Amino acid sequence: YFEGTQELALLLGNMFRASFPKFYLKYEAAFKAGKWTVADPGPFLGRAVVWKLDVMPHQDGLDEGPTAIFPVGRFTGGECYLTDLKLKLSYRCGEVIILMAGALYHAIGKWAPLQGVSEHGVTPGRVGNVFFFPHSSFEVLQDKPAGWALDTAGG
Repeated sequence: YFEGTQELALLLGNMFRASFPKFYLKYEAAFKAGKWTVADPGPFLGRAVVWKLDVMPHQDGLDEGPTAIFPVGRFTGGECYLTDLKLKLSYRCGEVIILMAGALYHAIGKWAPLQGVSEHGVTPGRVGNVFFFPHSSFEVLQDKPAGWALDTAGG
């Protein structure tokens, strides 16, 4: 999985650096300390896949700093709502949102799968991808040297 998503992780990292340069520097340093597989270029230590589920308003209270989210799949609808800010954002395949998911309430609007099965045999629907940094991990890693987790088996 990490080898197959290296190019994607690098692209998201570049977006993160351009959007939040000061945050990027501190999270990249913490990532280098906490990196547990050589195939992951970072800087997000956590990843989640939200497989064809509705996403109600919530905060990701266990996350630290900016989070990158993007959908894939074959669906209609599924806008991103930042309820604290009273914003409705386009959120289609190919679009990335970087937000402070631990601080802002966010949700995904109603979506519907398109018809048919893909050429690879995948049923249609919306799959959310989340690249984030857990708060508890950041607390441990923020002052550790690069390679710390690999050298010490995480302490």
